[in-house]
Amino acid sequence: MSKERILVLSDLQDFSHIVAKKAIELGKTYKKGIDVLHVEDESILRFFKEKTEDSFVKSKAILETMYNDNAEIYCKCGNFIDTIKEHIEQNHISLVIVGFKRERTFMEDIFNGSNLSSIVRKLDVPVIVIKTEDDPDYKNILIPTDLSSSSKKNIENLVKLFPNANFYIEHYFRTLIEDKIKMYGYENKEVQEFITFYGNEAKESLDVFMKKLDIPSNIKITKKVKNYLDITRTVEESIDSESIDLVSLCISTNFSIFSYDLLESSKKDVIIYKILEKFE
Repeated sequence: MSKERILVLSDLQDFSHIVAKKAIELGKTYKKGIDVLHVEDESILRFFKEKTEDSFVKSKAILETMYNDNAEIYCKCGNFIDTIKEHIEQNHISLVIVGFKRERTFMEDIFNGSNLSSIVRKLDVPVIVIKTEDDPDYKNILIPTDLSSSSKKNIENLVKLFPNANFYIEHYFRTLIEDKIKMYGYENKEVQEFITFYGNEAKESLDVFMKKLDIPSNIKITKKVKNYLDITRTVEESIDSESIDLVSLCISTNFSIFSYDLLESSKKDVIIYKILEKFE
């Protein structure tokens, strides 16, 4: 574990100094070395070869000022994702940090093929998306779970990354009857009994899931089941600005609609881990 390092991906935009400050604090807190990687795309620089060296010198100087001897600085030219993956494999990287504070939405980034969407979809290590200027004191972490094996692996990995944090695990269930109350004339009592039944079933499923987690007994975990009615409302209710410091997302190769909304709506930093389930 002592050899594992944090990789910060820097685009040298205005938000980079906030990312640098938080990355340095995380590195000190968890006793991990920091690498900072700035990638110049080869498709542009191949036409301006004489400018490449000068660009790297300037970029490295800016980053060295930001990190002040608290990180190893790398400036490379190549395919963006391939260059990052190569660095991860060669330098014992266990966590990637990237900043995201823009006017356009994350959905627009997805459809425009942005670097952030590629990072999230194509890297196999956890990625912290820095969205705030808050101190990176990740004491309380919210983890929505679908009770899958991928979610189990995500929780177990988070416990290793943040061993002193409190974890709030939430499982959402949905009953379609709420949408049909007026149409079919259900009585409120009948509806409540129906919801209670499925709520209890969801609690039992969550209890079974929790017992399968391979985590130390001293880890502080609060579990909760919620009736999922509306994405936006669920997100707003789950992310309490006074208690949650970091939101966890576990994804497969593609984001779900809920994941989109959670990342967009979160007023806190988000950690994303892509885990592919194996089906036998």
